[in-house]
Amino acid sequence: MRLLSIFVLACLLAGIYFLGATVYSNMIEQDIAERSSTALLQARPDSTATVDGRDVTVSAVVESEQQRKALLSVADNVWGVRATRDNIRIAAAQPSAPAPEPEPEPIKQLPGFDFSGFYNNDRLHVSGLVDTNDIRSKLDQIRLVLPPNTAFTIGTLTEGSATLDDSQDKVDTGIAALTQLTDGSLKITDTDFILTGKVSDVDRLDAIERLLATRSDALAPLQVTTNITVDDFQRVTLACRTAITNTMRNNTVNYAVNYYQVEPEFAGKLAAIADMVTGVCSNQIAQVLIEGHADVTGEEGYNQGLSERRAASAQAFLEQHGVRFDQISAFGYGEFRPVASNETAYGRSQNRRTEVHITTIPADADNATLISTFDE
Repeated sequence: MRLLSIFVLACLLAGIYFLGATVYSNMIEQDIAERSSTALLQARPDSTATVDGRDVTVSAVVESEQQRKALLSVADNVWGVRATRDNIRIAAAQPSAPAPEPEPEPIKQLPGFDFSGFYNNDRLHVSGLVDTNDIRSKLDQIRLVLPPNTAFTIGTLTEGSATLDDSQDKVDTGIAALTQLTDGSLKITDTDFILTGKVSDVDRLDAIERLLATRSDALAPLQVTTNITVDDFQRVTLACRTAITNTMRNNTVNYAVNYYQVEPEFAGKLAAIADMVTGVCSNQIAQVLIEGHADVTGEEGYNQGLSERRAASAQAFLEQHGVRFDQISAFGYGEFRPVASNETAYGRSQNRRTEVHITTIPADADNATLISTFDE
C-alpha cells in the first residue's frame, strides 16, 4: 500500500514538472522569436526569423557576403539564442543600368552670310554680317591695291554669320568686280552673288565677265547674277569718236615674266594713242587711266610692284609723246584682277598686261565718261 502511494505521488510530481516545463519552454521560444524578429527587422526590413526552441533560422536576400555575416551576427547577439541557422541567399550582382545619354544641345541656327558693297566715283563702302574676322583683314589688303584716290570706308562689319566656304575669296572677287563699275552695288549672301551697276564701255564689261568666269570655282555654289548696263553716252566730235574706235579696238599686249618695259613692237600703238589724245581728240579727253596687272608668278608683294612698274613705264612713254602728266593716272593692281586662269601658262600670259582707258569730257564735266580701253 505504501509503495502504491509513492508511485502515485511520483507520477503526480512528474506530470506537474512536465506541464511546467512545457509552458515555460513555449514562453521562452515566444520571447526569443519576438526579440529576434525585432532585431532583424531593424537591421534589414525584408529579413525574417523562424524560431525552434532557442534555435533561430534567419531568411533574407542580401547583396554580399559581408551583409550575410552582419545579419547572422544580429541574430547571434539576441539573448537566449542558442544557435543561428543560415537561410540567407546572396543575390547575383545585377548590371548597373547605363547612364542615360545626355540630351543633345539644340544646334544654334546662325544668321546667314550677308555682305554688301557700294561703289561710286572712286568711293567704296562695305558693310554686313560675315563668318570670320579675317574678312576685315582681307579688306585691309584690298585697300592696298585700289588707286590711292579711292575713298574706302568700312561701315558696320560684324562677325557671327553661318560659315560660307571660301568667303574671303568671294569677297575679294566681288570687290575686284565692283570697283570696275562706274557705279554700282555688290551683294554676297550664303546663296547669291549679285553685281549691279553700269560701266563706261563694253571692254570694261567684258573684263568683269572674264574675271567672274576665271574665279567661278571660288564663287561656287553661289548663284551669280549680274545686271550691268553700258553707259556709252559720248559728247565728243565724230572725228574723235572715230579715232577712239579705230585706235582702241581689241589690242592686247602680254608681257614676258618679270618684264615691264614697253617693247619696240608695241611702241607704235602707244604712240597712236598719244597722237589721238593730243591731236584729233585734243581738249576732249579728261583722263588717260593706265592700269598695270600681273599673274601669280612670284610673291604677291613682288607682283604688286611689278604691275606698278608696268603702268609707270606706259605712263612715261605717253608723257614722252606729248600727253600731259596731269591727264594721266597710273596704278598697279598686282594679281587682284585676273582675266584668265592662273592655273595655265596661257592664262598667266593673259594676266600679264597693262590696260589703258580713256575718259572723255562730257557737257557735264562732273560726269566724265570712260569710253574705251586698250590692253597693252
